[in-house]
Amino acid sequence: MYHCNVCFYLSGCQSKMVEIIKHMAPLANFSHEFVESPDFDQTYIAKADVIILDVQEADAKQMVNDFLLYRKKDAQLILIAGKEQITFLDESLSALKDIWPPEMSEQEIGFRFLRWQQNNKMEKDFWLTNNYFESTINSIPHLVWYKDKDGVHKKVNESFCNAVGKSMEQIEGRGHFYIWDIEPDEYAKGEFICMESEYEVMEKGETCVFDETVKIGDSMRELKTYKSPLFDLDGSVMGTLGVADDVTQERIYERMIITNANTDFLTGLFNRRYLYRYIEEGEGMPFAMYYIDLDNFKSLNDKFGHHEGDRALTTTANTLKESMPDAVIARVGGDEFLIVELGEYEPEEIEQRRKWLEGKLEQVYEQDEMLRTISASIGSVYAEAGNTAFDTLLGEADSFMYREKKRKKQRKMTEEKA
Repeated sequence: MYHCNVCFYLSGCQSKMVEIIKHMAPLANFSHEFVESPDFDQTYIAKADVIILDVQEADAKQMVNDFLLYRKKDAQLILIAGKEQITFLDESLSALKDIWPPEMSEQEIGFRFLRWQQNNKMEKDFWLTNNYFESTINSIPHLVWYKDKDGVHKKVNESFCNAVGKSMEQIEGRGHFYIWDIEPDEYAKGEFICMESEYEVMEKGETCVFDETVKIGDSMRELKTYKSPLFDLDGSVMGTLGVADDVTQERIYERMIITNANTDFLTGLFNRRYLYRYIEEGEGMPFAMYYIDLDNFKSLNDKFGHHEGDRALTTTANTLKESMPDAVIARVGGDEFLIVELGEYEPEEIEQRRKWLEGKLEQVYEQDEMLRTISASIGSVYAEAGNTAFDTLLGEADSFMYREKKRKKQRKMTEEKA
């Protein structure tokens, strides 16, 4: 994918060597450019990527120092020198890429130059691979880390740094207690960082998936982590690779979606859909059901507007929740509510509870000047061991409620005539 043009400066080299090197084909992804001169040329030195310098008949130490002084950064220096010249180089030896002997056959010249090309290509291929790697892990939103067997972070990506609020220099070479700002005794009390999962991955020798909770600053974050073992040259496990997705916000959205799908927006009560599923998941348990309908609700809406109608519904919902905190309460229609209580109940107990709830609601309405015109009619039914279909029970409770509504209306008419 990359292309690399290499400029060679051949200084003082034998013509045979120059011709052989110039006529050797570059490897894939490379092109070669050659300049040469018999003596020191500062302009060529500053331009060259590779300098091949023959110092057989010169002051090797001085020439090497001059070339090192004027070369561009990262330029390589290959020295052609005998043993006697090498002896005087001392500390300059570490700056050399290679040393070639003065007397070489055509085959050896070709071999040495090919070997240099192969090594150079290996370095560039490594650079490309590392570039791919760095670009990949630092462009993804997931946290990525590499640890040794002791839990020391050897490498992390930028998302990891952003999550913990530390730089790569601060993180790499440090353990999880420092990185996540957790004291060992605090870690022992909770599940902020699951080091146990690292040990599990290394023991199993395979990729494992975990749901982990971490403490970042003062907040707790939920992570979905994928951890894999890293193997040494001999096949033993030398550490772990971790990739984590911060699903905290996703979990919040997920809970919001579930809540919105199962609750009534206005009152915050459950809806009919949730109630049906709740009964189905009850696995045949007995339960009592109370069906509630507001009397004169339409008149309230027509006379005072939907704002007061909504307030009547929320007042009713809050009263039901306060009165029966352990029951499942749902709004199943405009002004209709259902209450389900799992458990075994006697008929007298259900009737007593129905009347108590009806009185509780009427007491709340009476205390509110705008809501005094409404009341609540309640029907009840009991399902023994859940043998009766829910829709059938709903119909029975509904019929009961309408009988109660009719009875209350007749009583009111009688009172008005009297």
